[in-house]
Amino acid sequence: MTVEATQVEARPREDEILEACNGAEALLRLMAAQGVDWIFVNPGTDTAPVQEAAVALRERGIPAPRIQLCPDERVALAAAQGYWLRTGRPQVVLVHVDVGTQSLGAMLHNAQRGNSGVVIMAGTSPRTLEGELPGGRSIPVHWQQDQIDQAGIVRGYVKWADELTMPEVLPSLVPRAFQVARSEPAGPVYMTVAREVLMAPIESVRVVPPERLRAPVPPAACGDAIATTARWLAEAERPVIVTGRLGRRTGAAEAVARLVSLTGTPLIDAREYVNLPSSDDHYVEDDETSTELLRSADLVLLVDVEVPWVPTIRQPPQDARVVQIDLDPVKASMVSYGFRVDLPIQADSSRALWQLLEAVDEVAADDSRVCWRERGEALTAMKRDRVARRAELVAGEQSARPITPVVLANAINEVLDPEVVVLEEVTTNDAVVREHVSRERLHTIYAIGAAGLGWALGAAMGVKLAEPEREVVALCGDGSFVFSSPVAALWTARDTGSPFLTVIFNNHGYRAAKLPVTGLFPGGASVGHQDFSGTVIAGPPDYAAIARACGAHGEKVDDPTRLRAALLDAIGEVRAGRCAVVDVSIVTI
Repeated sequence: MTVEATQVEARPREDEILEACNGAEALLRLMAAQGVDWIFVNPGTDTAPVQEAAVALRERGIPAPRIQLCPDERVALAAAQGYWLRTGRPQVVLVHVDVGTQSLGAMLHNAQRGNSGVVIMAGTSPRTLEGELPGGRSIPVHWQQDQIDQAGIVRGYVKWADELTMPEVLPSLVPRAFQVARSEPAGPVYMTVAREVLMAPIESVRVVPPERLRAPVPPAACGDAIATTARWLAEAERPVIVTGRLGRRTGAAEAVARLVSLTGTPLIDAREYVNLPSSDDHYVEDDETSTELLRSADLVLLVDVEVPWVPTIRQPPQDARVVQIDLDPVKASMVSYGFRVDLPIQADSSRALWQLLEAVDEVAADDSRVCWRERGEALTAMKRDRVARRAELVAGEQSARPITPVVLANAINEVLDPEVVVLEEVTTNDAVVREHVSRERLHTIYAIGAAGLGWALGAAMGVKLAEPEREVVALCGDGSFVFSSPVAALWTARDTGSPFLTVIFNNHGYRAAKLPVTGLFPGGASVGHQDFSGTVIAGPPDYAAIARACGAHGEKVDDPTRLRAALLDAIGEVRAGRCAVVDVSIVTI
């Protein structure tokens, strides 16, 4: 996502005047200029002009984004987010007026919290009532769908929203939407447009070259702030780094690997991305060790992390220094944030961490380097012990029935190629996956990093569309699988020729909803009677059969001796060109 200097220094291109017969064709030509390959659409009466324009342009030999039907809006938005994760280019989600906007639901929350550049477009009820213009109101629902503030449905979740009121505003507002969406911190934007605008006849459209509307170059850090951080880090006896998503930028991941190696600093990781290879001695993958390190830290460096700790569970000592490096250190969209930070630094981590590495190297005395080396050796010994304990745990549970999450995660680890991209949405088993599913290569795992369940399948399809040669695996719970609209997701993946593997951690219910009951009411009636109403999925659907109904391979596994073979069979099916679902029955909630 970085801008090459040679690209900036090149003489800018002039605006182009391109053929377009109406507003919808102009819209598509502007989108194509912004790098849009896909328009994920859940159609309605308002989307017809765009659908028609895409066909008309192709018939005239003019390239246009591909229109892809998604039978559920949530799948459409998750797919666009998955595509963004691999390319850094916003794609378009086209939905039907207010009702389609509402159906985006929790996926809009995910796009916001995941800082994902996505352009969402929705129609509005036609503006004209009595045939004054082509595209005016023609059926009763056009009155029912007319809302006072349609954009208000999403206003708290998007960076920018506007209505395209006439064809003449398209050349300025459409590129503007893409520029805002991809500017850091990136995020979704929302546009509305009525049919009359899309059907209005025009002769041409002016297209501004996208390189003249770039996203701003993210800032480096203040030199004084970096110098202070370097001094504090050099003085610290028990420093830790806490991150979640610095691995979204390759440069940041490379810099932090150098920094922890130099200073012997452990990295506590929520692993929304691959921030440090799992095998790195400085990478702390388990919650118990992370908690001990954080509670004893005298310096905490937060880098690109949304929620660094939960104070009621663990936090650093009150006298620990806390430094934060983030493009959005204030997190203003989170109304009550409340984490104490001594030195917040607004900067691009892929630039600031290299600055910090250089500054630390300059201030390091010989005795500091001896201390750092000893800390690194201690981390190596701790890592060796944790690896041994994990191996013992897996061996002890290998034949257990029902299958344990640890055994399932270990089996996944054994069968996955290092280059496979994993989309992780296992919710209450996330710590197990983080500890047992090893990811060594950058950009080979993405966790949901938000609260809107039902993301993994659509996102997996988006990743596959962005990189057709890449193998993709979605890990999810049974609740997340249902939320993912699996019929819509698997059908769309088949229609687009983008197969991926889904592995369900099926604990037969909503453990994330059971834990608050046991935690808040440990001596309550629910625990006393072992009655957790509203969390147990009794007599669950046959998820493997649902997969087969959508043309995918499906298998249900409850025998640990069959587990590895089932996963390998499913991978073979994906390589042969169709989706696969392996529903693994694990320890129930």
